[in-house]
Amino acid sequence: MSEPRIWKIHWNRLWPKLARAAIIAAGLFLAAALGARLWIGPLPEASLHPPPSPVVLDHKGRPLRFFLAADDQWRFYVPLKGLDPLLVRAEIAFEDRWFYYHPGVNPFALGRALRQNLGAGRIISGGSTLTMQVARMLEHRPRTYGSKLAEIFRAFQLELHYSKPEILELYFNLAPYGGNIQGVAAASRLYFGKSPDRLGPAEIALLVALPQSPETRRPDLHPQAARVARNRVLARLAARGLISADEYRRAIDTAVPKSRTDLPVIAPHMSEMLKSRVDKNGCVVSTIDLELQLFCEQKLKSHSRKLAVRGIKNAALVLIENKTGAVRALIGSPDFFDVQSQGQVNAALAARSPGSTLKPFLYARALDRGLVSPALLLPDVPTAFGDYEPENYDDTFRGMVSMHDALVNSLNVPAVALEALLKEEGVWSILRDAEFKSIRRDRNYYGLSLVLGGCGVNLLELTKLYASLARGGIWMPYRLVDKESMVPGKKFFSRGSSYIITEILSEVKRPDFPNEFITATNLPLVALKTGTSSGRKDAWSIGYDPEWTLGVWVGNADGAGNPELVGAESAAPLLLEIFDALRKGRRQQWFERPPEVGFRQVCALSGMIAGPNCPETRQEMYIYNVSPTRVCNFHQKFDIDSATGYRLCSFCRQGRKYQTKTFVRWPEEVANWMKAN
Repeated sequence: MSEPRIWKIHWNRLWPKLARAAIIAAGLFLAAALGARLWIGPLPEASLHPPPSPVVLDHKGRPLRFFLAADDQWRFYVPLKGLDPLLVRAEIAFEDRWFYYHPGVNPFALGRALRQNLGAGRIISGGSTLTMQVARMLEHRPRTYGSKLAEIFRAFQLELHYSKPEILELYFNLAPYGGNIQGVAAASRLYFGKSPDRLGPAEIALLVALPQSPETRRPDLHPQAARVARNRVLARLAARGLISADEYRRAIDTAVPKSRTDLPVIAPHMSEMLKSRVDKNGCVVSTIDLELQLFCEQKLKSHSRKLAVRGIKNAALVLIENKTGAVRALIGSPDFFDVQSQGQVNAALAARSPGSTLKPFLYARALDRGLVSPALLLPDVPTAFGDYEPENYDDTFRGMVSMHDALVNSLNVPAVALEALLKEEGVWSILRDAEFKSIRRDRNYYGLSLVLGGCGVNLLELTKLYASLARGGIWMPYRLVDKESMVPGKKFFSRGSSYIITEILSEVKRPDFPNEFITATNLPLVALKTGTSSGRKDAWSIGYDPEWTLGVWVGNADGAGNPELVGAESAAPLLLEIFDALRKGRRQQWFERPPEVGFRQVCALSGMIAGPNCPETRQEMYIYNVSPTRVCNFHQKFDIDSATGYRLCSFCRQGRKYQTKTFVRWPEEVANWMKAN
């Protein structure tokens, strides 16, 4: 028996041949790519990267709302790493087993397809690789041999410009899935209501099958055809060991979706505000917190149903995180899709009269300028400021009231007097520096009525300004986009004035509150101001604690007035309900008194530093080295003749019986009003 022949590889002879073959192959590949550029031109970048559908996400990356792309397609970009790994393996196993080994074209697959087409007398098979399919997606051509040749050249181009993972990513983002759905992310979201990294075998198989015939296999139109195509893919996956026998059995028993899944519409008004700020991939990460937004939407809808029976159709809400300035919830109307009530109008951005809600800022500024302290008396009598004569909401005057009571009772005359006294430093300058978009004219245009709501402001800007009081007087812009860096704040008010205003606004016993608020024992601790515009067209409630600032507006989008539109009754209940829920299960926190705020004894009547003639004193908060230090001149002592009741001078009282009595000497304008009333 002859010995078996042993084959020996002579590497020194083989290497030159392999090298020549590699050089020839590379030359052919480069020639094909160059030929493609000369014949069919450069790669169409616009088709490679079509405009994505804008997607607005919450600050944790969860979807709030999706918008159609500019060409009315649903198209959501997804990176390759954002896909379920089984989806990628399944696509390659079913469509292009040799994807990682060929240069964009598989000659064996093309030869097989050509043989099948010649035998059938028509084109029944394309033999396209995934790269060639991407090439076909870039340019819609008739199904001819010439078009196939163009696809081959384009495939060489793609392989020259992109890596294999990049070509896979292009495929998954460009593939058609029926109707106006392009890309696997849009298909996964619209057919299954989930992202493409959370798919099961049955869902993956359907997504693999759809691009081959997206219209005839659409599950929402042709569920049976979709099921047959899906099961064919499942069988292939099982045969190749990509899924187990149990997974296969469960998958083929799974029904295909017979309709599209509704996309979420959460924070629709905020989403409208941000859809033009998406990145190149079509996404923008907002500052909205999904849970807080949904909670506030539910509370606002419930509250609005109660208001609707009284003829009040609209409401808006803004929730700001004080520490970061992030808007965590924004609602522009109770129902975005309520056409009759103009639900798509974003009332959080609509300029409306703020009523009395600007007064806290006036008093904070006056405290900082040393013009007032909480107990100091201010005139509340009919006063003319040029041609302007303000009146209080109840058409009555009180003679003199403390600054504290003027703010608690939201009186107009004392506020206008202080605004006149502050001149250029009053509310107009505060709103201008706080970047209120509606404050575009000079101070004289608005006049003194500005402090009473004689201007237009929107809820978002107003809530932002109230948050400055929660930060100890530091104003900062609100943030709508999560990646926006926090801008260093500006000092609008001192810590002292902010704290004093906060303490006053946190009192429950106040005339603007309904009795059920005053007598309640479980109300959340909140610094709160309400406001009602002239003609009862707008009801406001803005409140804050150390963590949150919440603004609520209630009214009608068409500006119609309603006698039920009162801030304390229409807006404040919702605000308190939300604050109560925010506090649930959490330890109550409140603001610490800053070191520059102390307590002192002042005259119980005038609120000035008690003089020797003041019969009684009271305690008030004040700001060290800032609050007024005038000694009380209201109380004056006189010697009164016991017989005549006349005042005696130091010479006249000799030899007469007299008594020393203390009298109150009111300011002249107040004394005159008192005499007349």
